[in-house]
Amino acid sequence: MKRTGTLLAKEPGLRAIIAGEEHPYVRCIIADLNDPTRHFECRVLDKDDLPVAVGEPVTVEIIRAITDRRSGQVRFDCRLTQ
Repeated sequence: MKRTGTLLAKEPGLRAIIAGEEHPYVRCIIADLNDPTRHFECRVLDKDDLPVAVGEPVTVEIIRAITDRRSGQVRFDCRLTQ
């Protein structure tokens, strides 16, 4: 599934171990294109930084959703589509 929106914030240069392998990623907050008041948090995997500036449109492909049981917040692991 693809999601398109406006990049509100990004935190480049992060690393995480996923399925036993280390992956670089960028933590992002994106405002949904269809409803800009809805924001979603995602990790764009296998990128050290995004070639998209804050305030520009971005499209990501969702790989999986991750739910934080305590807060009920849903985050997404994604790949950048170009």
